[in-house]
Amino acid sequence: MYKVGKNWAVATLVSAGILMGATTVHADTTTVSATDNDVTTTQPVAVTPVETVSAENGASQPGTTEHPGDVAQPGKQINDQTTQTKDQYGLTPDAAKAVQDAGMDPAKLTQDQVTNLDKINFKKSGSDKTGTQMTYEQYRGIANDLINRDHRYSIPFFNAKEIQNMPASHTRDAETNEIADLDIWDSWPVQDANTGEVVNWNGYQLAVAMMGIPAKNDSHIYLLYNKYGNNNLADWKNAGPIFGFNQNSLHQQWSGSATKNSDGTIKLFYTDVDTSDHGLNNQRIAAANLTLTVNPDGTVSINKVNNNHIIFAGDGYHYQTYAQWRATNKGADNVAMRDAHVIEVDGQRYLVFETSTGTENYQGEDQIYNWQNYGDNAKTNIENFFGILNNDDMTSRASWANAALGILRLNNDESNPKLADVYTPLVSAPMVSDEIERPDIVKLNGKYYLFAATRLNRGTGDDLWSKADKTIGDNVVMIGYVSDHLTYGYKPLNGNGVVLTSSVPFNWRTSTYSYYAMPIAGDDSDVLITAYMTNRGYVAGQGNRSTWAPSFLVKINNDGTTQVLSKATNQGDWIWDSSSENDKMLAKSIDEAKLTGEAVPTRVPDLSSGSKKDDPDPVPGYQPGKGSWAVGPDDVAPELPEFPLPDKPTPTTPDRPEKPTTPDPDNPGKPTSNTPGTPEQPLNPGQPVISGTPGTSDVPSGKPAIQQTNNVKNDPATLPQTGNESGVVALYVGSLFSLLGLAGIQKRVK
Repeated sequence: MYKVGKNWAVATLVSAGILMGATTVHADTTTVSATDNDVTTTQPVAVTPVETVSAENGASQPGTTEHPGDVAQPGKQINDQTTQTKDQYGLTPDAAKAVQDAGMDPAKLTQDQVTNLDKINFKKSGSDKTGTQMTYEQYRGIANDLINRDHRYSIPFFNAKEIQNMPASHTRDAETNEIADLDIWDSWPVQDANTGEVVNWNGYQLAVAMMGIPAKNDSHIYLLYNKYGNNNLADWKNAGPIFGFNQNSLHQQWSGSATKNSDGTIKLFYTDVDTSDHGLNNQRIAAANLTLTVNPDGTVSINKVNNNHIIFAGDGYHYQTYAQWRATNKGADNVAMRDAHVIEVDGQRYLVFETSTGTENYQGEDQIYNWQNYGDNAKTNIENFFGILNNDDMTSRASWANAALGILRLNNDESNPKLADVYTPLVSAPMVSDEIERPDIVKLNGKYYLFAATRLNRGTGDDLWSKADKTIGDNVVMIGYVSDHLTYGYKPLNGNGVVLTSSVPFNWRTSTYSYYAMPIAGDDSDVLITAYMTNRGYVAGQGNRSTWAPSFLVKINNDGTTQVLSKATNQGDWIWDSSSENDKMLAKSIDEAKLTGEAVPTRVPDLSSGSKKDDPDPVPGYQPGKGSWAVGPDDVAPELPEFPLPDKPTPTTPDRPEKPTTPDPDNPGKPTSNTPGTPEQPLNPGQPVISGTPGTSDVPSGKPAIQQTNNVKNDPATLPQTGNESGVVALYVGSLFSLLGLAGIQKRVK
């Protein structure tokens, strides 16, 4: 999931709303049901307020009681060169050996280069403490696979003329309570936590999705349903927003996962987001229990939402807390504690989630000097090292980057789970990337396959992701790892972790993201890839809303390699079976993957990277010498920015991390206790009672009356107005720039 950074104008509106006495409506019940994609007033839904939950008393915290002394302290140089003997060129022994191994002449090094080489820490310290590491060389390999359109990983071209808006997204909006055409994006089915397969709940398949009015609000989650095995997009129905109506942008719900409990209730894991702190996104992993009802007319409604509480918000050591991030953020740092995916192993439930590393291996400029972060031979490592230092923007990005995929274990209370154990990250990317999102794990042949989505422009390599934007028009990818163990030992698939690479520009109708892998019953060699299609906010043109994409297959080989297959389904198919394949959804060429007016990108083969002139998978319409974009008579080429290469430093001085606030200021490498930090009490979701006649299916002509339970006047003038025209325009423009990595002055957040 990707949510654009909110600019300071929007944040100021939020702040002003708070200072002027903005209030939040609180209530105990709401009403949610659905008839023909419309939410009507039927059964009352009891919704309990969000509660905060810390670890159980006496629960062990694996890995939190041992803190190796060689772990890098945030903002502190690891390598103390003052005690080392230097050679005639001023190089320490380790630096001199690296220069020799690189085949470089030390006499030709500048004094600045010598000084920086001497600062490098050549020992493993930190990077091997936070799970499998995505190295800078792996990141560059993934980028080159995208740029070169490696056919093994390139996402299939989909037939643009076949793509439809999802009918179930024409429904009541969670904030306005009015019928509207909504974007639908990050989505996930209710899965069996053990097998990962879609649950057959009383003859229905269930899914949860983030939805909202394009370019206004899209940060609340809805329940959708369809008959089990039905792969027709038009047959999906909407049971409404899970946390009721009259929501607001101050308190949001982002993506997660869901499974069925033994008593038939649905356990929802989601991201609770409090934006009341000047519009910043304070994210916490949360859970709620859903009791559903099948009505006599065959519709599904939410009968009750209870046990709604925060499970985890970071511990400071393994995983960064909001307070740590808040203490040093200057607008360039990404914060993440979201997208929890549930998996059950040997009767125990675990959550795998998107996050950032804590002080165990924290962000900081010292990460640039950690040799283990580079991952190639001495020559390439030194070239990349100087490339980062010679570009101020890349130096800044490398200093902030600390993305991670974390894991925790829950206790055995299905309906009201609490934190039991916290583990070191499965994967981390210090210096390399600041955002790796939507992780999920698929079990195949006794192994655990970990997948996640990311954008290259959330990483350090400006030269690479800007080239991807020029060549492809987008820089999104899916990465993957495999292990024999759930909690450790993950190895990157295909050598560098690449699984999927974008194939069309971000502003095309057929652009996809938020990839989510699903197992296939009875198939141990393939996974079904689901996604949403068309970026939000009418990026692909008025009327083209974000919708569910056709799903497609990826073959998983026993040798750790993968291959995209030319097999696609209808839009929104979560279950691959004999009725799934639909060749009409695939485009025969890139021309069929675009609508009229959408520019056609073309790739200039990069022979230096090993590609061949007779590329087996060329892009139709390639015009040598015409640049990165071939423009037809009906097309308009997008204006894409020029970015400085590593040897051309930018003129501005970027923000760099300072020493963060940690749980124990006297010992930032160690948490204060074994118990992860307990987050503050989040806002009540604020579900008011919706008055009306139960069972009425007619769409009301106006907004229904709201019966408030707190007797506080809900004055729109005191709340931030998401429909404000200038604010929407600013946010829309910010969205476009963020997608291309241009929002340097804005906080890169979800």
